[in-house]
Amino acid sequence: MRYIRLSSMAAAAAAILTSVSVGPAVAGDDASTPVSCSTAALTAAIVGADPRETLSLARNCTYHLTTPFSTGEGLPPISQELTIRGNGATIVRDGPATPAFRIFHVLSGGNLRLQDLTVRGGNATIANTGTGNGGGILVDGGGALKLSGVDVIDNTASVSGGGVAVATSGTAVIRRSWVGFNNASVGGGLFSEGTLVVEGSEFGRNHAQIQGGGIDQDGGTATIHATIISRNTATVRGGGLADFGGTTNISESKIANNTTGFAGGGIVNETSLTLDKSEVSGNVVAAPGGDGGGIYNSTTNGVLNLKGSKVIRNSANGRTSTTNPTQAGGIFNDFGLLTLDHSYVRNNASTAAPGGLRTNVPITLTDSTITHNIPTNCVPNPIPGCTN
Repeated sequence: MRYIRLSSMAAAAAAILTSVSVGPAVAGDDASTPVSCSTAALTAAIVGADPRETLSLARNCTYHLTTPFSTGEGLPPISQELTIRGNGATIVRDGPATPAFRIFHVLSGGNLRLQDLTVRGGNATIANTGTGNGGGILVDGGGALKLSGVDVIDNTASVSGGGVAVATSGTAVIRRSWVGFNNASVGGGLFSEGTLVVEGSEFGRNHAQIQGGGIDQDGGTATIHATIISRNTATVRGGGLADFGGTTNISESKIANNTTGFAGGGIVNETSLTLDKSEVSGNVVAAPGGDGGGIYNSTTNGVLNLKGSKVIRNSANGRTSTTNPTQAGGIFNDFGLLTLDHSYVRNNASTAAPGGLRTNVPITLTDSTITHNIPTNCVPNPIPGCTN
């Protein structure tokens, strides 16, 4: 299992929480049903599970899925409240002749809790699953998922959510987990149209053929805290995060070293996004004419608020021309609403000016600075409070 190194503040908070006494254990609290190290045993246990039952997998076992339970489904779909304690186990779709299927599917009314487990190798395609969403885990509308200490890796979806997909009115809570090396057209690591809460986790080395290499938020709400979104890629936009619906709030997190082609190496935003005490750094827009190495705030619908945050060392480095410049290594604000409050944009670079921040409409700076960017900070679009 991969364990996440949190920021010092988050780690301190975790230490405080774990040291607080919650009283004596109640008899029966740890009652669970053991599942032997056998795929057949795991499938039978899920089928026969009572509502609110806890299954305890064999420690460090690898459950190999070589045939689907049903068309496109590796394991029986979850329609009840169920907890699976992995105890370091792995559930993997594998074998050279194995057909495409996802690993877990949470139906409407289902509530799945996964702990200390690896979910690996799922493959959701339209031909095999009917949706092409959620290669590792799919959560339907009205379904709920909670991950604690879970690795979701090496999964693929032909449409959205290579690792995890959450449908409208579905919910997902992800804590102390790693979502990595997943692939999809949209939302390489995770795609959500529902309610998403992420804490103390990492999304890394995921890829999207279109947008949202790490995460694509396309509706509902997302609350992301003490989390790293790093080294993800998207061919078109939003290498780390694409926010195209609902409301997203990111706090004490880092969006770093992500790459895309045309807009928003770290983040592309077309709705409502707040960054609080967070860092956007080392992200890249690489294609000719690409904009917003760190952040691209798109269209009149984009509302972007930075509070106590920094946008540093990002770049827009594709080839450029007088008619198609590659600019705004830090932030490109198209026609959106942008506010910088006690934040700074520094040490970013682009092929064409400005290197720091480009905006097509007035923005609000409150005790914020745009400095030490290359080739300029904000010229040729002067911004009150920004000097070159």
